[in-house]
Amino acid sequence: MGRLFLHINVSLDGYVNDADGEIDWHFSDEEFQRYLDDLLGDIDGMMFGRVAFEELAGYWPNAGPEASPVQVRRMHELPKYVLSRTLEHSDWHNSHVLDRDPAAAITELKRQSSRDIALFAGGRAASAAAGLGVIDEYRLVVNPVLLGGGTRLFDGRYPRTNLRLTGTRQFTSGALLLTYEPAAAAA
Repeated sequence: MGRLFLHINVSLDGYVNDADGEIDWHFSDEEFQRYLDDLLGDIDGMMFGRVAFEELAGYWPNAGPEASPVQVRRMHELPKYVLSRTLEHSDWHNSHVLDRDPAAAITELKRQSSRDIALFAGGRAASAAAGLGVIDEYRLVVNPVLLGGGTRLFDGRYPRTNLRLTGTRQFTSGALLLTYEPAAAAA
């Protein structure tokens, strides 16, 4: 059975995009690109909120030589699930809309998967998934930048969840990957 993990870039002051909605402050270096190549090779699918999904659906099918060939291939091949009440379908290859009872759909996806599913969400989707209680692991890539405004990572209603740090990784850029599990699951 697979698990659902949230994997998201966040500024040191807790934002997933800046006040203009941009994510150009995310660091990217060869070490991090190799990490992403490996991560995409180890999962059975990807999940997104609608906004992030639509942005990525506009980029990845036409990605050029600036993108890793491994990432281009995996972004095409892997099943992509979008959490949305408004999106009805997508032309992006192997995409599926989870519009009705997302908690049940996610639970079934995890049951059917032999490997993990990555939730590469936006802030609203991350909060919604936390509220549904379906996230098994939180992987936060904390970027060494203060944005002073934008969209907060968790800005919604969800139950208090105590977390336990289960891993850390420092990248050459100074960004940190912090991995947490709900305390009950980690015990």
